[in-house]
Amino acid sequence: MNIKYRQLKAFLLAVETRSFTRAADELGVTQPSFTALIRDLEKVLDIRLFDRTTRSLVLTRAGGEFRDRIQRPIADLEEAYRSMADLAAVRRGAIVIGVLPSTALTLVPPTLGKLRLLHPALQVQVIEAHNDELIGMLRINQVEFALATVLDAAPDLDFKPLLQDGFVAAFPSGHPASEHAALTWNDLVPYDLILLSRGSSARSQFERAVSLDNGPSGQRVDVTNMTTAVLLAKQGLGVAVLPRLALPALHLEDLSWRPVQDGSAQRTIGLIHRKDREMSPAGSAFFQVLRGVAHELRQVEAGGAPR
Repeated sequence: MNIKYRQLKAFLLAVETRSFTRAADELGVTQPSFTALIRDLEKVLDIRLFDRTTRSLVLTRAGGEFRDRIQRPIADLEEAYRSMADLAAVRRGAIVIGVLPSTALTLVPPTLGKLRLLHPALQVQVIEAHNDELIGMLRINQVEFALATVLDAAPDLDFKPLLQDGFVAAFPSGHPASEHAALTWNDLVPYDLILLSRGSSARSQFERAVSLDNGPSGQRVDVTNMTTAVLLAKQGLGVAVLPRLALPALHLEDLSWRPVQDGSAQRTIGLIHRKDREMSPAGSAFFQVLRGVAHELRQVEAGGAPR
């Protein structure tokens, strides 16, 4: 049996309007084309659905039973279509994103602000975590994508770069580190350090790069939160190693800072997505806005005005 949606829709419009002429107008076809749709449907069903004269259009008993059976399924089908169309046009939807704390302070707020203006019905859940945890969450589908960096080969992941970031050492005025115009990882080894906890990209890149054979090392304090690291540095408890991206939001008053200039102290921040999962329309909308915000941030860092 080859019944088509257009035939069923034509039938229901004829029932509703009680006129082939008006129903044809609503369907957007000529009356002969509309009549042909009804005739084809009756031919497939092998039963007459309407008793039609020049003045009236009346359902047959079979036509009435057919109407009762298809009205709800057709309504459900059309609702499903509208729902999918809303998803595709980002008139509704939900995304769960995992983000580095540094990006949560800088990239994410303006992105979500602009996204709300463009797609006010879109629901967004933001999960902050260190880099290693974000990659793990992505791989088990706890987040749709991650705003993070890739430090190791990851053939199962797609990485869309957004901007370059580095690390800085922050310390109180008068600290011996202030004698350096710039620092290397190994320059930091002798000092008491306030480090972000293991799993963060800052910690991973520091530990991969430092040599502990160049003399005594200072004490180490592990913290989870960058704000905590700043407050401890202000108390003179050590040099805080921080992502440069986060500095504008960290209130470094009373602290000086120097860039860490090793090549291994650089990272690329980007959107990471599983290659075997297609990004949702809502995710694509988020990425388009995020890319614009990252471009504006690069312009500011380069000394130009945001476009």
